[in-house]
Amino acid sequence: MRPVVATAVLSLGLVCAAAFTGITVQANALERAKGVLSDEIAAEEARNAQLEASIAQKKTTDYLIQKAQDYDFVKQGEGLIAVERSAPSANAPRVDGGQASRVARWIKLFFGTR
Repeated sequence: MRPVVATAVLSLGLVCAAAFTGITVQANALERAKGVLSDEIAAEEARNAQLEASIAQKKTTDYLIQKAQDYDFVKQGEGLIAVERSAPSANAPRVDGGQASRVARWIKLFFGTR
């Protein structure tokens, strides 16, 4: 009876040791993965900061003037005028008041008002 109990206790001890070892290995792997991901996050945040700085620099008028000179749109010593377009709004008044059909506008264009 004693050898059976000793074998059972030994087996139980080995099973617990194997389970503890497996859990420890998994915990170490998770810590390594966490470290790698933290490094990747830091690298991407640094890259994001660089990209935001690049965007801010590209929105300046000096950058636009330099690019216009690079593409020969503006010669040295010439000025650059920027025109900002706004999107047409839905409630903007139309020339014909919204009443004339397309055909009526063509007739008005070719024959005028008589």
